[in-house]
Amino acid sequence: MNRDKKRYWLYGRVASPDKWALENQMIYLRSFAEKYQLNVVGESQDEASGLTFDRPGLNDFLEAVRRGQADALLTKDLTRLGRDVMQTASWIADLNTSGVGVFSVTDLTLRGL
Repeated sequence: MNRDKKRYWLYGRVASPDKWALENQMIYLRSFAEKYQLNVVGESQDEASGLTFDRPGLNDFLEAVRRGQADALLTKDLTRLGRDVMQTASWIADLNTSGVGVFSVTDLTLRGL
């Protein structure tokens, strides 16, 4: 049993309409979360450019954080969050400063999970 108390939100994004690719991301994330027995409290998706962080799916996650319902985001890789490396790093740093974790299955070590 996983003793991790984090409440994870799963997030997927594709830049252009591609239901198959988006659903594959979500299946991958759900499978990963199940394998590691993560406490998943929600999920969202976007079909939008990664050049802005003002997206409905990310806003759903941020609202869950504001309500105290989620404290970690899990995505397949960091490019699902944003295409600009510096902008993405800044967004993650802002969340980390607030105590919110951001985890990428393929980009980051999983020791923190």
